[in-house]
Amino acid sequence: MKQHYSTAGAGPIERMRSWQDVIRSTYFDLQLDFRDAANFEACLTRWSLGELSLSRLSSSPLRYRRSSGESADSRDEQFLVSLPRQSDIRFSQMGRDAHCAPGHFLLERSLDPYEFSHSRDNNLWVLKIPGPLLRHRLRNPERFCALTFDGSSGIGALFTGYVNAVGSQLEQGQEVLHPLVGQQLLELFVACTENSPAVLDSQGSGVRAAHLQRIEQHVRRNLADTALSPEQIAQACRISTRYLHDLFRDTGQTFSQWLREQRLEGARQALVRQPRLSLAQIAYQWGFTDQSHFCRVFKQRYGHTPREAREQQLRTQH
Repeated sequence: MKQHYSTAGAGPIERMRSWQDVIRSTYFDLQLDFRDAANFEACLTRWSLGELSLSRLSSSPLRYRRSSGESADSRDEQFLVSLPRQSDIRFSQMGRDAHCAPGHFLLERSLDPYEFSHSRDNNLWVLKIPGPLLRHRLRNPERFCALTFDGSSGIGALFTGYVNAVGSQLEQGQEVLHPLVGQQLLELFVACTENSPAVLDSQGSGVRAAHLQRIEQHVRRNLADTALSPEQIAQACRISTRYLHDLFRDTGQTFSQWLREQRLEGARQALVRQPRLSLAQIAYQWGFTDQSHFCRVFKQRYGHTPREAREQQLRTQH
């Protein structure tokens, strides 16, 4: 599905108001500061990639702000990966200040105060990722906000190259791409965070970070195992069970909470990606002991049953 917006033909007052609405509906609620409101010009095109979306945003100099006084519902959490193509952007969040030049990219979180600006005309790709989806693949993704990722070499170059290739196809009229494209973009972005020197330097303890990454990879490979336990995982990763719990204590989430979240989010995605599977099959596939337990914890987490979630997602796709 494609959506296109432009300020062309609108007067200055109407232009500012309408653009505020465009940004809010495409990304999330932000305050906009226009450098030259009378001559401001912008256009935005957005394409759906399953649960993700990719947009091309072109605009005159602009500052986007989210203040500390704004309330937000954690269920509406979103992350944006911004890739400037024309001029530099400056971004502040989580107590960090980032300078991001064309060819690089950075991550933004919707629920925290921040400031994002460019002092010259700019053209950006913006990948929007729902919070639960990113958290399923990346522990505490907010720790990666306002870090500049190198998009000129290594996995970063693969990610930026794929974004450009997907965007080019969409702009040429191939507006309906397989939902796996969005998943591949997500996987590449996660790989960038796990291998970026900026991230490794920011995590304080490389040893603890490496242990956590090994634990998470082992768990994701074995989520279908209903007998998966801290003791089993600790043994597989050659650490003590006590140390495993200690590692997760630093993240603000217990291991059991994190494991259940991984299973629930994996099952939620499978409801749509594997429509031929029954609820019982999905429950077992993602490590739940039985369908009734799966349905109960799913509703506690998302506010609706797995069947309702599947029906809702299938309706939005059509």
